Amino acid sequence: MSSAAAIIACALSLLGRSERTMPPITLVEAPPKHASIQADAFVSLPDPHIYVITSSPTFRDAMASRSSCSESATMKKLASVLAHEEWHIRNGADESGAYYAQLTTLLRLGVPPDNNVYRSVQRSMQAVLKKRKQKPDLVLAGR
Repeated sequence: MSSAAAIIACALSLLGRSERTMPPITLVEAPPKHASIQADAFVSLPDPHIYVITSSPTFRDAMASRSSCSESATMKKLASVLAHEEWHIRNGADESGAYYAQLTTLLRLGVPPDNNVYRSVQRSMQAVLKKRKQKPDLVLAGR
C-alpha cells in the first residue's frame, strides 16, 4: 500500500468505514480546470467516484504528519471531506446538505465549532454557497 493509499485508509478508519463501504476513491494530482484550486476533493456527477487531490494542503499535511494512523485535526478534516463527497454521490448536487454532512462529521470526530478546522469548513461553505448562487453549474468540490 502506498503512503497516499495509507492516508485514505486512515481517514476511512476515522469514519468507521472501509474501501468496500465507500464509493470508489481515486487519487489525482490536481483539480480539473473547472474546480476550485482550493478543493481537497471533488466528484463529477453522475460518475460515482470521489477524487481526492493529493496536492491539496490538507492531503499534503496529512502525508507530512503521518507516523502512524493518527487522529490529527488534518486527518479529521480529510475524513470529513470524504463524508462531504460521499454525500454528493448519494444525494446529489446540494452543497448545503454536503457541508452539513461534513460539519456533522467533524463534530462526531471531536472537532468543536470553535476549532480552526471547523471554522475553515464553515467559511468554505459560505463562500461556495455564495458562488453557487452566481454560477450554479460549478463542479462539486469539498474543502
